[in-house]
Amino acid sequence: MSNDKYTVDQQRRRVMKGIAATAAASAVMPQALFAAGHGPTAVVIGAGIAGLSAAWDLRKAGFQVAIFEKEKFTGGRMVQLQMGPLYQFTHAAGVFEANKDMFALAAELGIEQDLRGDPFPEYGIDNGHGLYDPGGLSHFDIENALKIPGLSPETIRKLPSLQSDMDEIAAAVDPCLLETGTAYDDESLGDYYERVLGKTAGREIIKYKIEPICIAWGWPPYETSKIALLSWLARKEPFVSPRGGIGVLTRKLDSLLPVQNNTTVRYVTPADSSGRHTIHYLDANLERRSVTPDVVVCAVEGKYLGRLVQGMTPKQEALARNCFFTKEPIVCWIVDEKHAPKEYAGGGYIPDHTDPMKAKTTYWFATPGNPELNHPPHVRYALSRRHTPEWQRSDMTIEDFCWPMIKALYPQLEKSHVVDIVDYTCDDLIYMPVGYVRQMAAVLREQRKERRGLYFAGEYVAGAHTGAACASGRSIARLIKKHWA
Repeated sequence: MSNDKYTVDQQRRRVMKGIAATAAASAVMPQALFAAGHGPTAVVIGAGIAGLSAAWDLRKAGFQVAIFEKEKFTGGRMVQLQMGPLYQFTHAAGVFEANKDMFALAAELGIEQDLRGDPFPEYGIDNGHGLYDPGGLSHFDIENALKIPGLSPETIRKLPSLQSDMDEIAAAVDPCLLETGTAYDDESLGDYYERVLGKTAGREIIKYKIEPICIAWGWPPYETSKIALLSWLARKEPFVSPRGGIGVLTRKLDSLLPVQNNTTVRYVTPADSSGRHTIHYLDANLERRSVTPDVVVCAVEGKYLGRLVQGMTPKQEALARNCFFTKEPIVCWIVDEKHAPKEYAGGGYIPDHTDPMKAKTTYWFATPGNPELNHPPHVRYALSRRHTPEWQRSDMTIEDFCWPMIKALYPQLEKSHVVDIVDYTCDDLIYMPVGYVRQMAAVLREQRKERRGLYFAGEYVAGAHTGAACASGRSIARLIKKHWA
């Protein structure tokens, strides 16, 4: 009797073991992703421009590539989406012409002219002394800066002394691969301008030129590494709005690459004895799967690294702890056709403006819209980053908190004119405090030493814009190709 029971239990265990083995085998499913004997395998986590660029170049180098993307859409920060009645960019709005790797990739794909475009429209800045052209987000033109109203004679006299530093940085630093500027990651923007120009002139140029840029991006001037911004300001390339829309490049890559949307990576294990990492993920049906490719490229936003990648090195962990994004609080009031603005209107302001309503405002504009672009008439308002915590503590909706400011700036807007509201509040740029570029460079030096099973790519190891993310993806692909040659 007991012997029969033992036999039944043993058989049950064997059956259950067989079921578990079958489930495990189906979870790995290498045949669904890669074909045996057809070259080394790579999984790219993240289908933003960094991941797509890396995948494109890896596939050209002979790798079998799969791309996992948790969202239902592809493109990351370069995607255009329908947000209620408004179709537009969701994060990145334009590209720098300094993005050599990005434009080279677009040329290879036959869409370079679609990525190129006209300089991004600027809004004038009101600093309480008058209205002036901020001189572009992508460069610091001293001749133009000298025209800023309210500058003291001392500042006007000292401003030209900045030129030699800008020339040096323009020659030495690639703003798309910011590790080239590691030597300049030694002080904040505020400290730099005060050191070179003196406290009075330095604070004045921070107030009228630098902070209007930084406040739009959420970078505190006295905390942000000087090279994070000077790498752009030192160059003359404009910031352009692509003719094909900001999503033109990622849409093209999506049509050519094997992106698996709605695929969420749960975690990546430390390397096994062969140096390979196992990716545990949920497929589009929320079924648990795992795969162990030859190479993993982690091209997610840096803020996810800590909970995604197991077994990071101390340098990688240090960088992951410093990865976070600034917040951009924006609200759009969609207005009916009867009350649509007759022409474009708007403005931008310094954070220290004497008018309290303008001091709370980074910028605003009212636009008649463009039906061809699916842009209805609307009024857009960007809350100052200084006052964002005040809104977050208020327990008010973004539109209710910002209503008094937009009414003061554009009094013809009435709530009865509003047919819809788009809350455009989101993560903006990766924050780059003093020392961040040095940490980033240390991680990159570490992963260059030898072939490994996991590589990092994205703006968090390159620079806070899409061109840097693209350059990072392409440079990581070149590194992997070199390691596997």
